Amino acid sequence: MARNPIAPDGKTVRTSIMLPEDAHLQVQALADANHVSSAWIIRMAIQRFLEENQGQMILPLRLPARQGHPQ
Repeated sequence: MARNPIAPDGKTVRTSIMLPEDAHLQVQALADANHVSSAWIIRMAIQRFLEENQGQMILPLRLPARQGHPQ
């Protein structure tokens, strides 16, 4: 895999996410196949997403409408 997703200045912030079980299994399988951690896979995915959508305030995602919040 290409680059280290840790910030160049070394500063990071810990966060937690909840994944559907099937997504977790896919991330873990990808990590195992590439000899990296699942955290590394998730950091890379987030970094790539942010790079591809830099400067956009409207996400290219179809999120389900929340009650009382029209899309």
